[in-house]
Amino acid sequence: MKTEDFQFSTMIANRRKELKVTQEEIAEHVGVSRAAVSKWEKGLSYPDITLLPKLATYFNISIDTLLGYKPQLTKEQISRTYTQLAQQFSQKAFEDVEKSIEELLSEYYSCFPFVLKMAQLYLNYFPKSTDQQSILERVLQLSSRVKNLSGDLALVNEATMLEAFTYLQQGKPEEVLSLLGKDVQIQFGSDHLISTAHNMLGNLEKAKETIQISYYQNLMQLLSKATEAMMLELENADYIDETIYKIKELIRLFDLENLNFNTVLIFYYKAAKVYTLKGQSEQAIEMLRSYVKLCKKIQFPIKLKGNAYFYLLSQWIENTAQLSSEAPRDEQSVKKDLVQTIVQNPAFDSLKKHPSYQAMIRNLADYLKVEVNR
Repeated sequence: MKTEDFQFSTMIANRRKELKVTQEEIAEHVGVSRAAVSKWEKGLSYPDITLLPKLATYFNISIDTLLGYKPQLTKEQISRTYTQLAQQFSQKAFEDVEKSIEELLSEYYSCFPFVLKMAQLYLNYFPKSTDQQSILERVLQLSSRVKNLSGDLALVNEATMLEAFTYLQQGKPEEVLSLLGKDVQIQFGSDHLISTAHNMLGNLEKAKETIQISYYQNLMQLLSKATEAMMLELENADYIDETIYKIKELIRLFDLENLNFNTVLIFYYKAAKVYTLKGQSEQAIEMLRSYVKLCKKIQFPIKLKGNAYFYLLSQWIENTAQLSSEAPRDEQSVKKDLVQTIVQNPAFDSLKKHPSYQAMIRNLADYLKVEVNR
């Protein structure tokens, strides 16, 4: 390509204005001076060829025909990278891993499934940072980029939920309500329509898979929402008792301890918290026993999968880009949190002198081979 045919200056100037970013922001992103960016836009000079991939991904434009550069990663590459980075958080300082993440983001800034996965990674590990608020703001930036530029409805929905979780971590409930709305929306049952359409086209297996996946997700939501309903009824003893009974039956009927242990662990933990707050120590100890027993049943490394009843679930998990069969954090961090969750919560302070409580903590810590920070 001849220099006079190269439209780089016009492209970068127009794209920068479209995205409403400054020359300083571009300069900081690629590691040059603002004056250098100004010269690029005026056509007085051009960037080093090694900077072109970073610029292309930053502006979400392709330079494939120019360099043969492909700023996309496969699902397998994204999953593998996530797992490797998660493991590094248990071995290195947060800032060192953050540097690696940002270098990868600079290179793959328009690979939106990857960008969203890095936002999830930050959200899972931000407590390890010495500047937690800065990391949470970075999660919001990455989520916003996916929402504004990806054009993928599934990614947009996931990014929106990630934003909501981040606002809660920041203590900004008003932002959550502004983002998601203040009232529950009517559910129109699109999954049923999709399944019916597949069946009408003669694709019975796809129809069954669609309904089974929807069935599973609704079941997990039912368990989670019932748990939250229980937490909001601290003054209603009868409601609490009935809810705990119903949830325990649900867990038994669908073998949820094996299907989705994390959601069940949250229930046991919160039920123990409710009983403790109500001064029912023996019931609280019993729920914690269930918690500890389930913790000891977890198989590491953790992988999401279906069971004999939800027999189409495993394949869906493997084939869905926004999901991962891997655990969201590294194994050692998960094990440590399983113990620390019930050790450090002030709600359980009244139980700490209870022999059964002390024995459970020692037993679980020894089993998982983690140190307890009391």
